[in-house]
Amino acid sequence: YELGVTGVGNGKVEGSVRLTSGRTEVAVEVKGPEASLASVVVKPTANRDRVSVNVKSVVSPVSGQSGEREQALEESIIKFVAGVLDPSCPPRTTITVVAQILSEDGSLLACLLNATALALMEAGIPLYGTPVSVAVAVAHSEPSPPRLCLDPDLAEERTSQLVGTYSYLFSSVDSSESAIEEMKANIVHVSTLGNSNAQTALHALTVAEKAARLVLRTRAC
Repeated sequence: YELGVTGVGNGKVEGSVRLTSGRTEVAVEVKGPEASLASVVVKPTANRDRVSVNVKSVVSPVSGQSGEREQALEESIIKFVAGVLDPSCPPRTTITVVAQILSEDGSLLACLLNATALALMEAGIPLYGTPVSVAVAVAHSEPSPPRLCLDPDLAEERTSQLVGTYSYLFSSVDSSESAIEEMKANIVHVSTLGNSNAQTALHALTVAEKAARLVLRTRAC
């Protein structure tokens, strides 16, 4: 990852992050929590209470009007945010995520989700841990084993049989290197495009988790 993060706090924008990953660059603003008649979007789990927070997302392309792709990205961001919010987030409120794609050359969803996570933290919105997202592309070249590529660019994505975005949530507050290697990583989002066999898909998932730990270690430095 090539991170360039700028945080802005003012009366209207609570968290603002500009993030680059290779030649992909996005800007994400997070507004809220603001009072609203919210619907429940965060379901309870064994370790988490129900959170009544409405999450909205707007994604704008580099140029032109938003289309089906941007709507799909918005839905992924909403599900991602709902999966990482802490139960202490004020109930019956709305969190709005506004994303602008500045340039694009692969690994777009991972870049958007990482920027969203950083903007949420910049805004001081309570999260259940530290989220990290990673993109992995799988290219098959028989009879050789599948080749995995982290943070693929557009050319690498086009020649791959599977492109996946994997988001992990690290719950420990200890950012030491030994703690990062040992802490549990809960997967909160998976998005894949293409086809692969179960063994290769599992291998991609394992590689993505290792890469996520590396990103977390880099942020902690």
